[in-house]
Amino acid sequence: MAITKKQITEALHCGVRTASKNYCEWSDGQALAEAPEYLIVVEIARNIRKKLGESECLRLEMKYADVLSGADFVPSRGAPLKSIKGGKRADVVLLKNRVKPTCVIEVKKNPTHKGLQDDLKRLRDVVYTCRHRKGVLKHGFLSIYKSAKDEDGVDTKDVVKTISKFFGSNGDKARAKRPNITTWERGKEASIVVEVYPAK
Repeated sequence: MAITKKQITEALHCGVRTASKNYCEWSDGQALAEAPEYLIVVEIARNIRKKLGESECLRLEMKYADVLSGADFVPSRGAPLKSIKGGKRADVVLLKNRVKPTCVIEVKKNPTHKGLQDDLKRLRDVVYTCRHRKGVLKHGFLSIYKSAKDEDGVDTKDVVKTISKFFGSNGDKARAKRPNITTWERGKEASIVVEVYPAK
């Protein structure tokens, strides 16, 4: 049985919590020890792997060009691909039968407003572009980690506001429905998961 969106969401939150907890222990219990982004990506991948079905696997740092190719997308003039130009890579990609992408995941630690919008545009454009393709790429996720050490960054409420505003103000241009947003918080730490899926 294929992994569900709920299981992916749970794995994203769990990966953030595990990375934060482990890194705090490894750094001799420092309360403000800040887990690096690559450790969060690895813990997320480890948690997702536990829930994958028999015909599913995942890849890290997969080129977006390969994601689109696996989804049988052929670039054409006017296609909304500016957000993924320059050899950009997805942090985690779920695959069916080893080659067909089903889900793209981006991971962000202590994001700026611009960083948030860049990742949202990328996910929005990819899921919209591939919505009718055989690669069954139907949704993406943005996993955001807010560390206790991030005193000058965007706070949790601002993150949620920025995400909602992004999809609300773009209207038809957003090419995706307003996302599902779930949060987990412990003290000044937070895990925010955004599910992005295409408008019909």
